[in-house]
Amino acid sequence: MTCLTNKQIKDMEKQAVKDEYCLEYHLMPATGWLNDPNGLCQFKGTYHLYFQYSPENCLGGQKYWGHYSTKDFVTFKNEPVALYPDSQFEQGGVYSGSAIVKDDTIYYYYTGNVKHPGNHDYIHTGREHNTMMVTSKDGIELTNKTCLMKNSDYPEDLTLHVRDPQVIKNGDHYNMILGARTNDDVGCCLLYRSTDLKHFELVNRITTKKPFGYMWECPNLVDLNGQMILFCCPQGVETEGYKYENIYQNGYFLVNGDIENEYSLSEFVEFDHGFDYYAPQLFKDESNRAIIIGWMGLPDAPYTNPTVKNNWQHALTLPRQLTFKDGKVYQYPIDETKALRKCKNDVKINNNQKITCNSNVYELYLPINNHDFKIKLRQDAVIEYHDNLLTLSLKDSGYGRNKRHIVIDKIENVTIFSDVSSLEIFINDGEYALTTRIYDHSKLIEISIDTSITATYYELNSYQII
Repeated sequence: MTCLTNKQIKDMEKQAVKDEYCLEYHLMPATGWLNDPNGLCQFKGTYHLYFQYSPENCLGGQKYWGHYSTKDFVTFKNEPVALYPDSQFEQGGVYSGSAIVKDDTIYYYYTGNVKHPGNHDYIHTGREHNTMMVTSKDGIELTNKTCLMKNSDYPEDLTLHVRDPQVIKNGDHYNMILGARTNDDVGCCLLYRSTDLKHFELVNRITTKKPFGYMWECPNLVDLNGQMILFCCPQGVETEGYKYENIYQNGYFLVNGDIENEYSLSEFVEFDHGFDYYAPQLFKDESNRAIIIGWMGLPDAPYTNPTVKNNWQHALTLPRQLTFKDGKVYQYPIDETKALRKCKNDVKINNNQKITCNSNVYELYLPINNHDFKIKLRQDAVIEYHDNLLTLSLKDSGYGRNKRHIVIDKIENVTIFSDVSSLEIFINDGEYALTTRIYDHSKLIEISIDTSITATYYELNSYQII
């Protein structure tokens, strides 16, 4: 097997072409392809943000773990590549995984992918999904690569698709959760237990009473105010009216009961309703904040990104803090994002009011106060709310992205984070969210609402990448 060296990758990054759609305050691949955030953690005051990285091919290829670090979410260091597909257990790529800190060591768990040549469907034959572990004393040098489990170690009724380990502390022990697909094409998760972070015993299978998709990817468990919540990305869920409009979903179940024994799952709740959100990973930082970051993209999507002409594609979303109230998970950009703000501008809005912007890199807060509205953004993006239905629509600037919807009883406020080629929209302080890529250079904001409101607008500074 051969893989690139860090020097080769960094040389490729230096030669990357500056693109007109490069984002100002989102993390992107320096070159090539980015997808799932991986191994998110805070260690000795520094946040480590790893991600699936294919520097050679902006359409996806052999996977490495790229790595940014930061202390403040404003200045980031582009670190050396953290993981390489350099063992027999991961010849097809170092796939997604997570991290957990214990004492003075970071433990990382990920899926080593192997695809064997031949006439295989790579679901039932021809693939290995190995659960791997490495450790680090500094977040930079990851060593002691070990294969913990192979496909032969998983239950016999599963396909070869068992991946994306996450490990959390649960009382006096640890749990690992893995996404899986059964031979009957039913999505589920496997739950393991460990006392030493090295030896894991299967204790339960997590699934719904009725099948919900054929595969659950990227599972994440988190306890928010005493409520255990399972985030995952189900594949194979059919659209139902305005629900499940993307090809693959992202969202969560509330876990009731004891997840290691008797439990039940709530109805699945969609998390981000936009065109470009998948594979989120969450972690708790040293101040016990639950922070989630998603891939601003979607596998197998029927729309495109013009950035591929300059050999890069995709980005990570803003880091968002999770809170749990009134039986729902809320998400909103972390407080550090406020450090990007320039001058505050309060703008009185009457019906069909246009706002003149100096840039399309901004944060806009609108106190809607339960009125119907229509917001025209940039070239052809429209956010409108009528008869309890919120609709986000794009035309040419969406490159195939058309409409997404959310049924909402009432809207108190809307916050829009606009970057050069992205929109992140939060409704009711993060009760709902929509994320999308958008490709134009218009600075238009036009708001139609049957009342007067005062909008708050900030231009935003760029991330500093060193």
